[in-house]
Amino acid sequence: MQSELTFTCDNHQLTYTTAGHADALPLLLIHGWLSYRGVWQQTMEAFKDSHYCVAIDLLGFGNSDKPTDADYSIAAQGQRVLQLADTLGIDRFALMGHSMGGQIALCIASMLAPTRVAKLVSVAGVVSARLTPSVEQVNVRTVAFGARVPQIYPLSRWFFRYKWFVHSTFQAWFHNMDAVPLDEWATDRYMAFQPGVHISAHKAAQAIHTLNLTSQLAKITSPTLAIAGQQDAVVPVSDSHLIKQYVPDSRLVLIEECGHFPMYEKPQQYLETLRAFFVDKIRSEAV
Repeated sequence: MQSELTFTCDNHQLTYTTAGHADALPLLLIHGWLSYRGVWQQTMEAFKDSHYCVAIDLLGFGNSDKPTDADYSIAAQGQRVLQLADTLGIDRFALMGHSMGGQIALCIASMLAPTRVAKLVSVAGVVSARLTPSVEQVNVRTVAFGARVPQIYPLSRWFFRYKWFVHSTFQAWFHNMDAVPLDEWATDRYMAFQPGVHISAHKAAQAIHTLNLTSQLAKITSPTLAIAGQQDAVVPVSDSHLIKQYVPDSRLVLIEECGHFPMYEKPQQYLETLRAFFVDKIRSEAV
């Protein structure tokens, strides 16, 4: 059973979900750009018997507050994750991040608190401060426009009733969108266009572009796993190769016929890879 809670950080309310026993090994989970903590539901269900799973809604996303004047930098979001750990009395923890959340996790493990990270998992994490050209040209520009004209957000949500619009808007998320039932990620797309997210989404996109972590990766001392879909159309797969190249104790697993969300598109392979890593036995092919 998962519990939804809140804590105060910088005078703002942040939401998080826990699963598992508080005495178990802590596993902190950080979602990506335009996402929310629910992206980790399958992961938490799979590991709640072995870990104390904690998934946060970053400031500006999910059910957390969305101030227009906040610091949405990668480091600032990383400090908020650390404050949640402090609030829960957690000193060392395993850490997972997806997409921008992977960038935040890598920042924590290399720059902010490397000694606190026992194990690290990057799921399609950003390293080189960029997204794919198509996402930069379409999605990032659309979000920038939405920061000036927020009315496009409720209009887009209204159009979500039409499958053609969902496909055209989110086609970059998956290698084969038809293989993932629309109902399974309905909340994800509504969270991406929820009221109040227009400023935080834009500022978070800017933050992604201001922190290239390539030169910091060698500072990571924790065992590290990079997972990516071979056909990821959001974050360049080359970023995951950088993790393998520069993080001393690292492994890379690429999942074929998979896009940016392996937890949705290839859940069995994704979970098997995580189980192997957390018990120190990689059964999947590492590249």
